[in-house]
Amino acid sequence: MTLKIRPETTADYPAITAVNYIAFGQPGEGKLVENLRKSSKFVPELSIVAEADGKIVGHIFFSQ
Repeated sequence: MTLKIRPETTADYPAITAVNYIAFGQPGEGKLVENLRKSSKFVPELSIVAEADGKIVGHIFFSQ
């Protein structure tokens, strides 16, 4: 397995929503991430994904 850590892209959004749902068992965190992306304080370089063999398996988001 190859693990790659990188900034998210817009193409990752559905997979990030799915990872958050799996991690938290409900859609609230995915919705929170979506809303934070719309904020003027959003820094795209601080929203990071872990990709294993081409699949998003983790996400971390830092906000101000």
